[in-house]
Amino acid sequence: MRIPTLLRLKTMIIALVILAVLLGSVIGGYLIIPEANPYTPAGQDAAAPYAVPYWASIFYGNLPPNIDIPPTYDLIAAKSPNVINYWHLTNFTYNGDKVTVIWNDSFGPTGESNFEKTLSTYGNTGNGSIEIIITGPNPLNLTLYHTFDYTYLPPGGFNTFQMQASIYYTSSNAFFVFNGYLINPKNESFWMFASGNTIPTNYITISPVFKYIGAGTWNYIISSSGSASTTPWFYTSNISVAQAALAYNILLHEAFNTTGTYIVEYQINYIPNGGDSKLTIYLSDLFFKFLGSRYGLLGTDNNGASVYAEYVQGGLFDLGLALVVGLAIVGVGAVVGLLAGYYGGKLDQILISISDFILLIPGLALLIILITIFQQIFLGANKVLLIIIVLVILSWPPTARIIRGQTLAVRSMPFIEAARALGMSNMQILRKHVIRHVMPIIIAQLIFDIPAVIGIESALDFLGIGIITFPTWGNMLGFSANAALSAPSFAWWWILPPGIALFLLGISLFYVGEAITRYYGSLTGEVH
Repeated sequence: MRIPTLLRLKTMIIALVILAVLLGSVIGGYLIIPEANPYTPAGQDAAAPYAVPYWASIFYGNLPPNIDIPPTYDLIAAKSPNVINYWHLTNFTYNGDKVTVIWNDSFGPTGESNFEKTLSTYGNTGNGSIEIIITGPNPLNLTLYHTFDYTYLPPGGFNTFQMQASIYYTSSNAFFVFNGYLINPKNESFWMFASGNTIPTNYITISPVFKYIGAGTWNYIISSSGSASTTPWFYTSNISVAQAALAYNILLHEAFNTTGTYIVEYQINYIPNGGDSKLTIYLSDLFFKFLGSRYGLLGTDNNGASVYAEYVQGGLFDLGLALVVGLAIVGVGAVVGLLAGYYGGKLDQILISISDFILLIPGLALLIILITIFQQIFLGANKVLLIIIVLVILSWPPTARIIRGQTLAVRSMPFIEAARALGMSNMQILRKHVIRHVMPIIIAQLIFDIPAVIGIESALDFLGIGIITFPTWGNMLGFSANAALSAPSFAWWWILPPGIALFLLGISLFYVGEAITRYYGSLTGEVH
C-alpha cells in the first residue's frame, strides 16, 4: 500500500501533473514535427524568420500566413492526374501547332544535383510529371497558371516568396524558353526566372541570370525574392544602383503592394525551326511559396525553422542524455557508497578521500576545461560522449556520500547482525538487505540527478562549448538570447519555451524526489 499512499502526497501529485504535461508536450510533438534537424537547411524555411506563433497573431493583426501553390504534395510532385486541371492545361490545336498534355505516372525528377532540401523546396520527388508534347511549324506560348487571394497585412522585412520547377525535355529541331512570373492584382508582372535551351535575341538583357537547360536530364530551377539580384526582374525593373542592395525588399513590397487575387504563372515559349519541329517537356515540382509571418505552435527562429520542432528535438535529447548520465552517476555513486558504507575501514577512507578530492574541484569550470582539452586531443571524438564521460566523472561523489550515509545507518540495524549470525556472506547481506533498504534513496537521487545533469549540459550549450549542431534546450536559450535584441518583439516565443521547460522540469523532479525521500524517511523514522 506504500505507492498509493505516496501518490496521495500533494507535492507528489502537483509534481507529477507538471511532469506529465511537460513530457506530453515533448513526446506528443515528436509524432507530428518534421524529422529534419532544424539547425540544417533541411529543417529550415518552415515560414519566414521570426514568424510569431499562429495563436499569438491576434496580438499582431492580420499577419500573412504561409501560402502554398499548390497546397498538397500530390499536386506539387505531380502524383495525381488532378495536377493538369490545377494548372489549367488542356489539349488543343492552334495555328497549325498541336499541344498534347498527359499525366505521366512513371517518369519524374531524379538526379537533380543542384537541389537543396528545405521545408519549402521540392526536388528529386520521383515518378510523376506533366508531359507536354508540342508539334508544329509556328511559335507558340503555353501558359500554366493558378490564382490565390492575398487579404492580409503588407509583408514585413523578413517575408520572402519563391518559385521553383523541375523540368526535363527532348526536342527535335525545336527550341524553347521556360519562364516563371508572379502577377499581382494591379496586373504588374514580376519575372522570377528565365531558362531554356536557347536565349532569344530579346533576352540579352537578362543573360546573366538565364539558366541553360540541357536535354536528357532533370533540371531544378528555383528563384526567390530574397535573392532578387539573381532574377530577370532585377535586370528589367530599372532600379537604380543605389537601390540594388535593397532589391530583395523592393521586389517583395512592389509585388505584394495590395490585396486581391494574384496569379502564379509558368510560361513555355515554343520556338520551332521548321515544319517537322517537336518539343516534349516534362514538368514536376511546380511550386510557389510565400513564407508567412505566423506559423505553428511556437513560431520560427531566425532561420525560419520551427521553434516547436527545436523544442521537441531538444527535449528528447536532453531527457535521454540526462537519463543515461543520471543512471551512470547513480550506478557509480551507489557502488562506491555501498562499499564504503558497508565495509568501512581503509576502503571507506580511500573511497571517501577520492570523492572529497573531486568535490573540492570547481565543477563547471573544470568541466569546461576538460571538454575543451578533450576536443583538441580527440578531434574526431563524439562531443556527446565526451560530455557524458566528463559529467559522470565529476558528478558521482555527492551521490556516493548520500548512499554511504544511508548504508552506515542500515549496517548498524539488528537484522544485519542477525543475518551475519545466520552465516550469510557480505555480498548476500548487501544484495538481500542493504540494497533493498537503500533503494528508495537511490531512486530519489536519480530523480535529483536528472535535472542537475540537464542544467549543467544546458549551461555548456548556452555558452557555446557544448552541443550546437542540433537542438538542445540549452543552445536554444543561447541562440535566442543572442538574437533577441535585434528580433521583433525580442522573439519571446523562441526564448521562453526552453527556459520554462527547464524550470518546470527541475521543480517537478525536485518535488518528486523530495516526496520519495520524506515518505520513506518517515517509514524508517528518519524524516529530514
